[in-house]
Amino acid sequence: MTIIGKRSSTSLLLVVVLCVLVGCVSAEKYTIMINQWVGQDEDALVATWGAPKSTYSTETAKYLTYENLKQNYIPPTPASVQVMRQGDAIFTRPIPGTPGYVYTTDCRTTFTIQNKRIVHANATGNSCYL
Repeated sequence: MTIIGKRSSTSLLLVVVLCVLVGCVSAEKYTIMINQWVGQDEDALVATWGAPKSTYSTETAKYLTYENLKQNYIPPTPASVQVMRQGDAIFTRPIPGTPGYVYTTDCRTTFTIQNKRIVHANATGNSCYL
């Protein structure tokens, strides 16, 4: 059976795998970048990154947290028809559209400060990348 007008599922899978791999590499680069701040002065961090979203202090440490939250919109896709040919016969199959939707990406980066020096950096979220 020959399929006309259908995306190859193999190439779609390849694109998804590549996106995941690129995301991992980018997240790794982000981790390397924030870890370069370890040992640096707190004032230099604030001068570069700006005021943190939140600050928390204990007797031994201060925690500066920066947030990057974004809402994204994926528009709906229209319904379509897949046309297939088998020999001299042509068949069609309806493909339903998808509704649009909103999703959120986030990255929370926390720096641990002791004696005005950064001693630890950590990032959590689904969009911590360079």
